Amino acid sequence: MNAPDKLQLGTGGVLGTLAICYAPLINAKRKAIGTRLTVISMRPQDRPPIGAVLAALNAVWPQSSAPILVAPLDAEFDSSAASWKAPPNAILEISSVALRDPDVQLLTQRLFRDGKRLALRGRPDSPLPPALLACFEYALIHIAEDRRAGEEIARVLGASSRRLPFIITGVQTVADIDAAFARGAAASVGWPLDDALHRQARPLQPGQAVVLELLRLVRDDAELAKIEATLKRDPALAFKLLRLVNSAAFGLPVQITSFQHAVMMLGYKKMMRWLSLLLATASKDANTYPLMHASIRRGLFLEYLGAADADAELRDELFITGAFSMLDRITGASFEQLFELIALPENVVDAIVQRRGPHAPFLNLIEAIERSDPIGIARQLDALAVPVGACNQALLKAMATADTLDADL
Repeated sequence: MNAPDKLQLGTGGVLGTLAICYAPLINAKRKAIGTRLTVISMRPQDRPPIGAVLAALNAVWPQSSAPILVAPLDAEFDSSAASWKAPPNAILEISSVALRDPDVQLLTQRLFRDGKRLALRGRPDSPLPPALLACFEYALIHIAEDRRAGEEIARVLGASSRRLPFIITGVQTVADIDAAFARGAAASVGWPLDDALHRQARPLQPGQAVVLELLRLVRDDAELAKIEATLKRDPALAFKLLRLVNSAAFGLPVQITSFQHAVMMLGYKKMMRWLSLLLATASKDANTYPLMHASIRRGLFLEYLGAADADAELRDELFITGAFSMLDRITGASFEQLFELIALPENVVDAIVQRRGPHAPFLNLIEAIERSDPIGIARQLDALAVPVGACNQALLKAMATADTLDADL
């Protein structure tokens, strides 16, 4: 992704009036294989031309090979779309409702001939002509519209299977997603973060216990020898630490092979942040992978949004607030149990557990963004006195940073 902090998102221009929301595309293995960007007007009476919205998004477009679905929900779908210089991984959504208009059908075919990748959003009232259907790479089907929801798997896998790969939207439970994958869904837009399945109590896994112990030691400024002894209990974790300090990001002239030396090079503050990320990604339960994905992005978003005029301690608190906000669901332990094992600042605990204090509006904001809730977004932005353009900038920067972190965790 281009560096949004170098761009003029600010409060002006088209992106200063639109909220950018995101959701990962999750496949059957619970891995994020792409992203959906939803663009919503903060002023419902405004319907900017779609070409202007897409051109503005190009300036902050993710630079990766993973597919990015883009849904400018409140834009006017007109011929300005034809002037869009689409990035290679961009897939523009077109509503089935808009396709009732013959002019939109002609425009869709023109976009396809021009090499733009397209996805059909919603189930059409009647079958589309083959020439029009062939323009689409995917169909996005809401779970309530999935006409095959009650069919047996054997039948679905037979002659009645769709020719157009479909992505399910609107899922509320993990069971919904499993059923959609059984019916042949290629992916799900988002993940049911609040499914009761994630609330079930489970014992801490060994890797999680070691990370928690290391967090406690680092926070207590323990001796390096104690930290080294704990690291040695988890060779995979120790290897990750050595790989991190010897990476190009540090640019050290010599190879670091000592655990104590590695901790010294990283420093306790950076060690705390790295361990926080690892704790959010230490589970081996596949159903928690999407939660880990969201946690990292939450932490970075909160940090970047609150970064202006903030000291390092406040930035770290905001990062941990976001990164730990789903730790109970990831680990299977209650926040009360977890926070007995590691002492956190009062503002962090208040925001996560009680939803109160100065950090709570930040957490409420990212949740509204994940829900694509413009009313909730506007309410929290007002509470924080933050313009929507700055919010978009922080979100896109967080997504870019998180993409680079994923491979190192």
